[in-house]
Amino acid sequence: MSFAGGNSSKHCVAQAGKATLLKAGPHLISFFHFPGPYIENPKGNADWLPRSIQRHAWTEHSACVGVDYLNRNADVELGFCVLSRLVAEMIDGNCMGIYMPRESSLIPNDGDLYLELRKRASSRESGVTDGLTSDQLGIKP
Repeated sequence: MSFAGGNSSKHCVAQAGKATLLKAGPHLISFFHFPGPYIENPKGNADWLPRSIQRHAWTEHSACVGVDYLNRNADVELGFCVLSRLVAEMIDGNCMGIYMPRESSLIPNDGDLYLELRKRASSRESGVTDGLTSDQLGIKP
């Protein structure tokens, strides 16, 4: 989606200090970056993760980025759809995994994370388009 359009655009990014806000159509999203683990001593707090690849991602991460959906009174599933679509485009080889506190779930970046996020994003219409269809991405709703 284009963020060009001057003052009349429905899309913008604003940063002040450590806070970054993104407005994409009707969606308001905040970002924070922390140059350390999500919690203190992740190595001492990994027993809750059932798979070794999850424990590895949790114990070896050295920084984190938080992404929050800020629309009040919004459908929670819509928020997750929008966040999944956005975060899918942000991940790269530096990403160890995605932790979702609401679900107490950690999805490691094992090569399928991008497709998993796009699948979650396609679970409903978000109102955010980028020109690619689910079929073009190989995602079946």
